[in-house]
Amino acid sequence: MTRRIGLLGGSFDPVHKGHVQIAKYSLKKLKLDELWFIPVLNNPFKDRQMASGADRCAMLECVIQDEPRFKICDVELKGNPELKSFTYYTLLYLIDHYPDTQFYYIIGDDQVAAFDRWYEAEKISQLVTLVCFARKGYEPHYKNIKKYHMQRLDMKPIKASSTAIREGDLTQVEPAVIQYFTMHGLYLKDIVKHYMSEKRYAHTCSMANLAVEIAKANQIDPMKAYVAGMLHDIAKEMPEKKAEKLMQKYYPEYIDKPQAIWHQWLSSYVAKTTFYVKDKEILQAITNHTTASSKMSLLDMCIYCADKYDPGRGYDSSREIALCKKDICEGFKQSLIDFVAFSKQKNRAIDPIFNEVYETYVKEDRNG
Repeated sequence: MTRRIGLLGGSFDPVHKGHVQIAKYSLKKLKLDELWFIPVLNNPFKDRQMASGADRCAMLECVIQDEPRFKICDVELKGNPELKSFTYYTLLYLIDHYPDTQFYYIIGDDQVAAFDRWYEAEKISQLVTLVCFARKGYEPHYKNIKKYHMQRLDMKPIKASSTAIREGDLTQVEPAVIQYFTMHGLYLKDIVKHYMSEKRYAHTCSMANLAVEIAKANQIDPMKAYVAGMLHDIAKEMPEKKAEKLMQKYYPEYIDKPQAIWHQWLSSYVAKTTFYVKDKEILQAITNHTTASSKMSLLDMCIYCADKYDPGRGYDSSREIALCKKDICEGFKQSLIDFVAFSKQKNRAIDPIFNEVYETYVKEDRNG
């Protein structure tokens, strides 16, 4: 009996709700037995470095778990990484290895318009049934639809795009996918850029890189340090009214604290609710990065010191950074001493929260 298999190729960098919508619609309308997602190894029309094949497959796994007819076909990922992936060779392989199968290759209107440029486009149209769907912003290319005998799916145009996601629009991504790429440090530099000013973004990237260096030197999880570093100021430039509303709702006990430090709580909130970070160590490190606390983990100290000693702040912090890399506990203690000295020099009041931290890590240590 001939099986009907749909093939949906793409970068899936990352996979989004539009991909899943197309897949589900195709299953129903084409009466498919299965639909296979085929992540490309190298896209012949894109030069941007993609997430690894393993990461893209893992993100696909996040969205196919509830549909047993969805499969991941990794045939292209097993190719030569120095060469571009060509659909023609993929189809020859699949037809050879899966006889008695009718394949339906599914593409969007953006790809239909460029189909003439595909390697062996005419032969592809003879090997499989080509199916196309509407993409927002692209008109149907009826000439190619007719020329290559494509079937057209009657569905609303797909709005989602992986590019928009990497530019900060997370509304078209499943929470499980967001959580995966956040906790693996994927796309964060692209996404975070759209939450803050250029100056704040430069600090964030520099600080996160320093946090990783300090973490590695102290046997602290470098990925946790990177994620906490990239998200530590994610709410720093949140509109004032929105920030005040969230503080009143979720952190009323700190509403009277200076607005300049609200972002340590709000950034933790955004990390948890927008980026789906569940790791308590990361969330705590973000929360403690400005005022610190009397119960600092090594990761907390790492993030706190990386923020204070970021080379981009405009002063020579090489001595302090070296101390942090040698011993983060000593580096953290020195940062507290430096802050008190700086505050006295500038005649600035010190928050009671900080006084408690200083008592715990400096005075008690000296008394001990």
